[in-house]
Amino acid sequence: MKEFQNMHRSGVSALAVILTVSIPACQQPTAERIVARTAEAMAGAGGIEDLKTLRIRMVYADHDYPVVSELSRPNRMRTEGVGSYVLVFDGERAAFLESPPAEDGTPQSPALVDSRHLGDLELDIAFVFPAFFDHSSEYLGREVTEGVETHKLSVTLPLGVRVTYFIDAESYLPLKVVADVTVDGTEYHPGRVFSDYEDRGGMMYPRTVTYWWMADEVETAVVDLVEVNVPIGEDRFMIPAGIM
Repeated sequence: MKEFQNMHRSGVSALAVILTVSIPACQQPTAERIVARTAEAMAGAGGIEDLKTLRIRMVYADHDYPVVSELSRPNRMRTEGVGSYVLVFDGERAAFLESPPAEDGTPQSPALVDSRHLGDLELDIAFVFPAFFDHSSEYLGREVTEGVETHKLSVTLPLGVRVTYFIDAESYLPLKVVADVTVDGTEYHPGRVFSDYEDRGGMMYPRTVTYWWMADEVETAVVDLVEVNVPIGEDRFMIPAGIM
């Protein structure tokens, strides 16, 4: 097995050298080129720059309610678990305007989210909309993932969470995203796989999303609503005074 692995690595290295020699430098993949190609694939020329707001509704296999997310680029999001909770992130603070009930069903008061968890909310945004459109990215090369040749882009979000996107090398649509998250000293790699892309109001967006927090707990969600550049008032992202 070890000899096979060494041969495999040598083969990949040789292929990389051949590709580097045969492709002109002006055509070599870079983060900037991959981001530009992905922007065009998702929204056409100039479309991503014009996209300011996004509203999506997802039906999760492990939820009893749909979840509606409203995004205002680059870092504000309101998430509503319909009939369960309302969570607002204004880019600096987050709060449950309507808290989910306790395990015994007891209603909970509105409350600020502990600042230690704000990185998780940035990650939620990165799962809904590619972070490399709003933050610097690094090109990590090619890799076959989910049986598809992909380009890898790494983004470190402002609050420190690192996410890696896998971009289909043929369609240039995002295929997968994986995060590196540490909770109480334990590393986790939650992620999503995107499929069944459709034109949703001028933007290509997946209809099916496979997601996980633990690698052995994979679930599927269906995106049944996508609205692009819908009017979303500033008050949708405001945290009322008095919430503790």
